[in-house]
Amino acid sequence: MSLLLANRPAVLAAGLLGFCLLAGGAGATPNGDPPVMPVPPGAATAVSPAADTQTPSAPVTAAAVTTPAVAAVLTRLQDKAFTSGYAADDIAAALQFYGARQDLLWVSGTGFTDRAKAVIAEIGRADTWGLDAKAFALPDAKAVMSDADAQGVAEAQLTLAALTYARHAKGGRTRPLSISQLIDLTPPVRDPSTVLKDLDANSDAAAYLTGLHPKHEQFQRLRTELVKRLGPVEPPAPVDEALLVKLPVSGATIKTGSLHPDIALLRKRLKLPASFAGEETLYDEKLAEAVKTFQTANGLKANGQLNKRTRTALNREGEGETKDNPRDTQRLVINMERWRWMPEDMGASHVLNNVPEYITRMFKDGKVIFKEKIVVGLPEWPTPSFSAEMKTIVFNPSWGVPDGIKAKELKPRLQKAGGGGFFDQLFGGGGGGASVIKAYGFTAYRNGRPVDPYSVDWSSADLRQYSFIQPPGAQNPLGFVKFMFPNTHDVYMHDTTQRHLFAQSKRPYSHGCIRVNDPMRFAEVLLEQDKGWGKDRAAQARRSSETVTLDNHIWVHNVYLTMWAEDDGRIVNFGDVYGLDNRVSKAIGGGGVRSIDTRPADDVETASISDDAADEQAEPAPKKKKPAKSAKTPASKPSTVPGSFSEAMSGLVAN
Repeated sequence: MSLLLANRPAVLAAGLLGFCLLAGGAGATPNGDPPVMPVPPGAATAVSPAADTQTPSAPVTAAAVTTPAVAAVLTRLQDKAFTSGYAADDIAAALQFYGARQDLLWVSGTGFTDRAKAVIAEIGRADTWGLDAKAFALPDAKAVMSDADAQGVAEAQLTLAALTYARHAKGGRTRPLSISQLIDLTPPVRDPSTVLKDLDANSDAAAYLTGLHPKHEQFQRLRTELVKRLGPVEPPAPVDEALLVKLPVSGATIKTGSLHPDIALLRKRLKLPASFAGEETLYDEKLAEAVKTFQTANGLKANGQLNKRTRTALNREGEGETKDNPRDTQRLVINMERWRWMPEDMGASHVLNNVPEYITRMFKDGKVIFKEKIVVGLPEWPTPSFSAEMKTIVFNPSWGVPDGIKAKELKPRLQKAGGGGFFDQLFGGGGGGASVIKAYGFTAYRNGRPVDPYSVDWSSADLRQYSFIQPPGAQNPLGFVKFMFPNTHDVYMHDTTQRHLFAQSKRPYSHGCIRVNDPMRFAEVLLEQDKGWGKDRAAQARRSSETVTLDNHIWVHNVYLTMWAEDDGRIVNFGDVYGLDNRVSKAIGGGGVRSIDTRPADDVETASISDDAADEQAEPAPKKKKPAKSAKTPASKPSTVPGSFSEAMSGLVAN
């Protein structure tokens, strides 16, 4: 008995080590975990950030003898009250780590080592990296530890704090899918066992931890801005008198070519004097371009008009020189967090589609080689965030009506038209639902075989048993080219017949797809990079129905960034079109959010037979003039292909 008491720390350590070994192989992933997205070559192996879904690494060989201080660490790591709030796999990794060693990582003698003190100081500066310094229970770097128990407490505290910091740096504060089903991204969280081994081997452990933050240029630029906003108050800079100029907010909207007294104020505010004497109140083209530049930089519609929103933004910019807006600072943190969810290696060449910006960019070796406007999904048919490899480019594609659109749009029309009457008049030609199919130029298939649409009673048919294909042509909603990157969302990039939508500054008009303003130029850039093709060869493919397989797949990243840092350091804001900023803020701040799925239950689809009906959901698209009223025409007139169902409906009402 006395022998056991004398060796109680070692016996206790052995018992805890047994727990450690059992814990090492018992981790299980609950049902319902999100699918793991592919990670580009060279990216770190992703580990789910959820604290209770990790499978700890295989147990390491136990040390033959442990020390009282290490035994004290193991005791604390098994204390549920002590480890409450920490990730389960971090605790398990720490148990394995200390169960296999005889010395401490951070403590020497009666205090922390200089290396440990540097780690404590760095974690204390977590706010400057967009993390929450209050989330880490740090020990006192100057603490004096008089016995093994005090050493064990301090050691365990710092180890768990370091593991938590490493997890948060890699995007593990929350599971993106728990915020919204739109965010189909898996943060590249580092295995905690690997983190501990690296911390042990690295002479500058603090630098190792900060090195876990994203290396992406946009993240680094946003971080530079954040540090500037969080930095110490500097002596007041000389007052820029232009920023003190205030424009009447309730003034009239002024357009190019107008004369107005407010223009003289605007010139002072933008430091742009008139070209000629007597033109101080003339709103000329040069001044309008300066206003457009300001509008673009501040997330406003860049129309060059001096309207209420532009006046307000001009006045607010001057006010912002004295004290930064906390909301803007939090928006920086939100968008930095989104970069943590991205693959570490996005590909030397890759495409980045930024939904709130309505812009696509193609990068090669960090440089933008293609940039163009895009149309993205409506709030009720949103474009999800995910990464996938572009493998093929299809010229003059056919369009298969997706299941969601079959159920929600085509089925009701076929059912109503099945008996003729009103819908038969709408599409003409007789035949009820068959006339709807004929009007859109669809070919119906069942089990891969063509079906005569007149042989089916579409008012009661189960559309899940049928597929509908629209052949290439001017009415095909995919246009003349599509860019395929296979994914579970059935979302891809393509041309469009609705060219007028690109004139809008805000462009959430699609059913989830990404429509490109200049798709042929995009195809040329891709094929030049991949195959060395020139414009003539790409044009040849455009005239065919050729499917071109890329020799080197290109990663496509759909992202949702409401802030973008320009090359000159300017921060540009974009509208939160899907209302996700606040949800991300709550999630990373520790507030619970219930995952939402704003997509239709069937799936996010790529195009729609009624996409024109979406035009009024954001900025109104240019409206077409209604035809003058005239006498009704016979219902037996030849079938025509309406551009959309809404157009066909409006045409009938006009008649």
